[in-house]
Amino acid sequence: MTLGSQDSASGHRSVAVVFRNSGSTTCRLTGYPGVDAVGGDGRTLAHAERTPRGYLGGVAQGARPSAVTLRPGGVASALVEASGFRADGASCTAYARLVVTPPDDVRSVRLRWDTDSCSDLEVHPVVAGATGRSG
Repeated sequence: MTLGSQDSASGHRSVAVVFRNSGSTTCRLTGYPGVDAVGGDGRTLAHAERTPRGYLGGVAQGARPSAVTLRPGGVASALVEASGFRADGASCTAYARLVVTPPDDVRSVRLRWDTDSCSDLEVHPVVAGATGRSG
């Protein structure tokens, strides 16, 4: 797993979590990865809400997560979104890392995310390709 493309708009931030099949056989991913945001001190700050779509992307409205088949070397991704502010205007601690667990797995990976995001953490379903967006 690695972090891929990033985007921002109107105080919202996103990053694609990219899954690469480094094995020699085909595999499948379906659904949502588990995602937690961790602060610079290592404390868990948020658990991502699983949503099909957010401000910056995701899957089509009403679409159900579908299976993504990955041949050796193939990639899939899931978009993670967060806000760089709290709705109530209070200050918040920026996320320093994401702890990501692929769908149907128990092994997590820590990935550094240089962001000012600090609230409203969401993750969208796994899709084919490296953008985290369907289509």
